[in-house]
Amino acid sequence: MRHAPLRRATATAAAALLALTLGACDALAPGAEDGTAAPTPAAPMDPGAVAGARTETVDPTWLCRPGQEDPPAHTTDGGTLTPQEVSASGTDLSVSGPFRLAPGHRYRGFAPQGILLPADPSHRGAPAPGFDGEMGVDGAPVPPMVVRERVEVAGDGAAPSAATAHLAVGTCDDAPLPEGQYLLRLGGGRLDGPGGEQSGWGASEDVLVDVVDGTLRAVPGVVSAPSGEVPADLSALACGAVPAPRGDGDGLEVAVSAAEHRVPSRAGEDGVGAGVTAEVSVTGGERGTRALLTGVVVVLPESGAVMAGARNAAGIPLQWLGEDGARIPDRAWTTQGACGGGGLDPGMYQALGVAVTLDAAGETHLLLTDPWDVEVVEGEAAAEQGG
Repeated sequence: MRHAPLRRATATAAAALLALTLGACDALAPGAEDGTAAPTPAAPMDPGAVAGARTETVDPTWLCRPGQEDPPAHTTDGGTLTPQEVSASGTDLSVSGPFRLAPGHRYRGFAPQGILLPADPSHRGAPAPGFDGEMGVDGAPVPPMVVRERVEVAGDGAAPSAATAHLAVGTCDDAPLPEGQYLLRLGGGRLDGPGGEQSGWGASEDVLVDVVDGTLRAVPGVVSAPSGEVPADLSALACGAVPAPRGDGDGLEVAVSAAEHRVPSRAGEDGVGAGVTAEVSVTGGERGTRALLTGVVVVLPESGAVMAGARNAAGIPLQWLGEDGARIPDRAWTTQGACGGGGLDPGMYQALGVAVTLDAAGETHLLLTDPWDVEVVEGEAAAEQGG
């Protein structure tokens, strides 16, 4: 059975008033009282009303002093919040999405609890090493940030069809929020069910959030990425496609340096291959996490069709853009794995540096550099070319 932290709190009069404002409903569907049917979902919460409501203090001692206080716990089998929208301002964070109550459970209100974990730089959809275990227990690390306040919504009966978790974030020592990328793991209680007072709900996925200059920020176009990649339209980089700019770049610019102009046509006897290499730089925009793919593609000069370096996948990774953006080396293999399955024939080609990103609305943007000439010459790749 899955567990997540929760502190059960008494609903205040302000929370009860908020429940009425959000359209909470006590009416039950036929059979709900005896557990044979779930209540008909009530109206969704109004995210704006939740964000503007009075917050209640959350005690993070169990996280700040691991092992010194029993972690509050609840099951996460009683319901599911599916995060679809994230908004952040200052130290406040709101996550909204459909809310589904599991059979055999009854809604008694909404009191979200969250744990903020640093993301793994090599897989930004997963917690960093050391933070992927149980938190708040003896030997566990102290998280860089903790939830200090939350909005609690009273209710009894029908659960909202969509819910909003609004949290205020701080640190254990009241220091400024540390810069970086984090995962918010959401859950909550206030349910009646087989688990008794421990009956609760959980979010379907961890939510991505950045801290830049001491303030929380949502990741443009991305809510969660458990695989470390997010969907994007890469059809313009498929084999045979003719790449063309798409969108305005969402404030980013792309350039190449250390570009290779001459490569052999065959792999060496030891199997070492070769390809067109370049360092692709992306600059502009704000610091923080971006869904970003960079690379090099080789095209035919006459038609512009992609011949090597094609991207046939449907996802792009997450990258952290610093003050100077990001500089990522790439190679479009030309001696093997080119379009058609083999290598490129000797002759003249052109290469392009490419960058793909998402904007806040989740729309794909494709940026291209000016092309440069590449010659594939008859011969085998030397050992140093295949590194």
